[in-house]
Formats: sequence, structure tokens, C-alpha cells
Amino acid sequence: MMTPLRTLVLLGTLVPGIGLTTSRACGQPSITTNVEYASVGGRSLRLDVHRAAGNEPCPAVVLVHGGGFTGGAKGGSTGQLARHLAAHGFVAFDIDYRLRGDLGPGATLEQAMVAAQEDLGRAVAHVVERAATYGVDPDRIAVGGGSAGAITALLATYGTKRMPHRPRAVVALWGGMYGQETSIRAGDPPMVLVHGTADRTVPFAQSEAIAAAARRVGVEAVLVRIENGGHTLPLDQPFAGKTIQESTRAFLDRTLR
Repeated sequence: MMTPLRTLVLLGTLVPGIGLTTSRACGQPSITTNVEYASVGGRSLRLDVHRAAGNEPCPAVVLVHGGGFTGGAKGGSTGQLARHLAAHGFVAFDIDYRLRGDLGPGATLEQAMVAAQEDLGRAVAHVVERAATYGVDPDRIAVGGGSAGAITALLATYGTKRMPHRPRAVVALWGGMYGQETSIRAGDPPMVLVHGTADRTVPFAQSEAIAAAARRVGVEAVLVRIENGGHTLPLDQPFAGKTIQESTRAFLDRTLR
């Protein structure tokens, strides 16, 4: 049972006066579900597009769900975050990807983690290739997710085997890099790390280590520390006056606008 949540503390450099605004050029959202972005080994990989209406290309976010690389699906908390972002001028892509059970008998967790990173790369490539169709600015794409999804986004962006298309920013909700944070290098994109201090699934120390490694090489890392927070926190519950989805949007407004 999750312990009571008390405080949200922002650590890192934020621009004073940053607002939570909706782009006027990118208006009310629409949703298109189950778009195939790739096929791997006979497995159709699909995503949901939460698209803001408007004439100008919008910034985009590709979101990866959690589930320990063995379960989970698009449409849950990543769907909730996608709807929130689309309502405020982003085009959000909520993706499915290959899980451990899709890789065949004997597949390891490490193999599943690599497969997830590869599929995120495929999803980002799909968005870049069809940017005009989706109304996306291909130079303003972020990636992110929660738990296994955050691990995937972090490793695919900053790890030892990076995806071909470099994102502009990363959103990591209760994720980790498990030693690969030493691969973060100068010039890498900024990140926001949201983590509860009482997380027993992915320890808070994971985000602390990532933030420290990033700052050592001059990469911006905003650490949102939620005192007594466990794993997989509610995105729309206020912590110290601001929800996790609002904190996420503030970061993306600043890094993608």
C-alpha cells in the first residue's frame, strides 16, 4: 500500500515565470487509435495518435507504457498523459511495443529491454517520416514514459545503444538507467525525472544517479522529488499545488516550444 504523499520539491534550473499555456496555433485534439508504425517478426506494432488541430506543425511526444517489460499496454497512464498534452497543443503518440513474451521461449529480461528500445526507435522514425501527415515539427520531438517506459526512453536516448533519431527532450517517470548513466555525454538533450522517495520497485536513487551524471557533463536534469511517494503515482493528483502532468507539461513547453 502506498504511503501518504506529502511534498513535491523541484530540483534543477527552471526558467522563472514559465507558464502552462495552450498553443493557439495547435487547437482541440483528436484521437486516432491502432495505427501500425512497424511490423517485426509478424508482430504488428501500433500506436494511438492524440493530435492537436491547427495549421502549424506542433511539438510531439512519443510515450512508452510501463509493465516491467512483461505486461502493460498503451491507453493507461500514458494515454492519460497523451490526452493532457494534446489538449495543450502537443501531438502525443502512445505506443505499444514487444514484450518479453513476444520474443519467444527463453527470452530474457535484458532481451526484452533491448527490443523495447528498438521499437521506440521505430516509433520515432515513423513519426519523423510522417511528420507532415501528423502535423508534427520533426525537430521538436520528445520521448518519455513511466517505469519500464521511462527506462526505455532513458536508455534509448542516453545509453550505450542509442536510437538513430535524437529527441529534443526526455520525460522519465519513476525510471532508471542501472549503471548506463555513465554514458550521458555533453550535448545530450535535457530531461525531467519524476520519482517518489519511497519507490521500492525502481529506487529513487536511480533518478538521483542519473541527475548527478547528467549535471557533471552539463546536461540539464530537472529532478522532481516526491516525498514518501511510491511507484507509479497518479498523474492528476496535486503535489504541493501542481500535478505530475502539469510539471511534465511545463518542462515540455520550455524545451520544445
